[in-house]
Amino acid sequence: MDINARLNEQMVAAAKAKDKIRLSAVRMLKTALHNKEIDLMRPLNDAECMQVISAMVKQRKDSIEQFAKGGRMDLVE
Repeated sequence: MDINARLNEQMVAAAKAKDKIRLSAVRMLKTALHNKEIDLMRPLNDAECMQVISAMVKQRKDSIEQFAKGGRMDLVE
């Protein structure tokens, strides 16, 4: 099963469970993947999807680290 199909399943599961945080995260991933498809003007393969997802994870980890250094625990959470 490809990554987009798994994300669709996760989005449905999060919506049914009324898990707003997980639903928001999955939607954010789907949006980033969709934007990358628009940029490339073609569907992404699984390797490209993983590349986009890992870049997003790295951005979030860097942000958390910077907020922690700045003493902004409200944003770290």
